[in-house]
Amino acid sequence: MNTTSLAAWLMALSALALPPQTALRSPVPLTPPEQAVKNALQKLVAAEDAAVLTCNRTQLMAVFAPSAHHAMQEAFKREKYLSAWANARQVRFESVQVSIRTPGIRFAAHHRVHVFAVVSEQYRMQSRRSPRQSDTFGLGIRHDYVLESLNGQWRIQSDDFTDPLNQDTRVPGPVQPAAEGSSGQHKDSPGAVANPAVTYANHYCGAAPGCGNGGRYNPRYVDYNGEGGDCTNFISQALAAAGFRQTRAWEYSWRHGEGSPAWANARRFKEFMEDSGRATLLAHGSYAQLTSPSARFLQGAASALRPGDLISYHEQGRTVHTAIVVGFDRFGYPVVDTHTADRFRVPWDLGWDRHTLYDFWKVHYRAPKPGAVFTPAHPTRVSRAQAPS
Repeated sequence: MNTTSLAAWLMALSALALPPQTALRSPVPLTPPEQAVKNALQKLVAAEDAAVLTCNRTQLMAVFAPSAHHAMQEAFKREKYLSAWANARQVRFESVQVSIRTPGIRFAAHHRVHVFAVVSEQYRMQSRRSPRQSDTFGLGIRHDYVLESLNGQWRIQSDDFTDPLNQDTRVPGPVQPAAEGSSGQHKDSPGAVANPAVTYANHYCGAAPGCGNGGRYNPRYVDYNGEGGDCTNFISQALAAAGFRQTRAWEYSWRHGEGSPAWANARRFKEFMEDSGRATLLAHGSYAQLTSPSARFLQGAASALRPGDLISYHEQGRTVHTAIVVGFDRFGYPVVDTHTADRFRVPWDLGWDRHTLYDFWKVHYRAPKPGAVFTPAHPTRVSRAQAPS
């Protein structure tokens, strides 16, 4: 997978884009040839995703041009990973619904077109233990496609993207969760008071189905997609919305339109949260270690996660990602929201492999004053008296 061209696409589009509020009000209509390309791509992506879930190699190969060897191999890997993850977690994928936005379409020739597309996918999965139980989660992924026309039919010739289901080893953690009802897992409580950080995350998590704000990020902040990723910038925004005061180390500069290293970098953010006392390390380890009973966590450390807690992800000795826990799915599994790729209520380990290590962070929020109301439209309206130091 080559993200260089995708990053270049993103930076070029941002340079040409209208101000966010204008772009949301009046998107430029597609020309008839562009609309035809979008319609064809919608069908191709839907066919690809359905073939991946059903392990239909014939249908999957029909999506790609004969020369699209790399793109086909990546799709085969995604198929293998999802099948292995579902088996290990005792779930079954029932369906996937796809929609796309196409901010950039450029014809290179009558038979070749470059498309920058934001693909939104809603997956539905079913518990193998309790077949009547099912739930959904959403992914939003940015793609740089090249389509090729073969005998009058568009096919995918190449596909560069950053995908949460695109890990190198393709093998998820081996441990299956304990039987439902005995694992210490939780379900969302309808009467629970919403954590402002969680409310913010669900509203601004982006292109994943289920996110608010029309599937867009908060336009008041810079978007680091194409510049290393926006995951930690998003988490910092959520904590600021929950009332955490900015400091000289952890701040967002409105003047310069950028965050400090501790604001936007996964490793520096993790270090700042721990050193400042704003979060405490709950547990560290692999999926197997964090879901197995221990002296401290009789039902596994994952059972101790709560909405508003954070997860740091480590690959090959580097902190590469940050996610916020936003609740629990109907199977009692902790779910997260993220940017890059955009996620809405996705199982916390989906897309990561047996070599990934995780930090679970207990964030020390201050209880809101009685009667305090948080709305995503005004995420910074938190009084200083309420703001955690």
